[in-house]
Amino acid sequence: MQHLCNQLGGLNTRFLLSRAQLLYQLQLLDSELDQANRELAEIAAVLGESDALKQARTEVERTKQELRTARTALQDLDLEVNGLANKIAQHEKLLYSGKAMSAKEAANLQEEVASLKRWHEKREEALLEAMVAAEEAEEAFRQAEASLSTIQADWAAGQEDLIQKQSNLETQVAGLLDRRPTVGQRIAADDLNAYEDLRRKKAGRAVTVAKNGVCQACGVTASNRKIQQARTTDTALAYCSTCGRILYVP
Repeated sequence: MQHLCNQLGGLNTRFLLSRAQLLYQLQLLDSELDQANRELAEIAAVLGESDALKQARTEVERTKQELRTARTALQDLDLEVNGLANKIAQHEKLLYSGKAMSAKEAANLQEEVASLKRWHEKREEALLEAMVAAEEAEEAFRQAEASLSTIQADWAAGQEDLIQKQSNLETQVAGLLDRRPTVGQRIAADDLNAYEDLRRKKAGRAVTVAKNGVCQACGVTASNRKIQQARTTDTALAYCSTCGRILYVP
């Protein structure tokens, strides 16, 4: 903003401004306004949760669900193993209690105890595997939470910077918009219409400086007649023969 004010101030020190100079003043202001609006649009596009933050949240939820599943499986296996152990103990107590039973009944009970012990051993192995899986799931969940915490802190700091920059740019835009009518009212209606039409056609840059006779927009050397016309205050506007923009000679 200060840079623009300095340039405009320097131009206003001349006794009489040419039509091209007046339009160049407006071009300086509009170019700065365009840049500020572009930056505001970029900020608006990135404000809010980043992809990295969303992915980190998703990972936390995924590992949390896996931990919940692992803990449930561990709990179920623990209950099953304890239930088998209790059943084996009850059968063995009955078997060795001295209670009268037939040889066939005793044999069947012994076979059932042996079968229960084999199944109990297998379920204990599964229980150990479930313990390892639960520990791994818990570690994965812990790491996901730590990663989310780091990403969230970085994101929050970035958001704070962006919001401050957004506020500064909005103040800048407001100031430029306040100045624009003052600059525009000094320009003839026909010239202003030509300028606005070129702004739409030339990506916002209607006026270009001719430095050492060279158009700074397209790099083509303008004729001496064009340069002289651009310097004169009371003649028609001079246009670059190549890019079609209004020429201004400082």
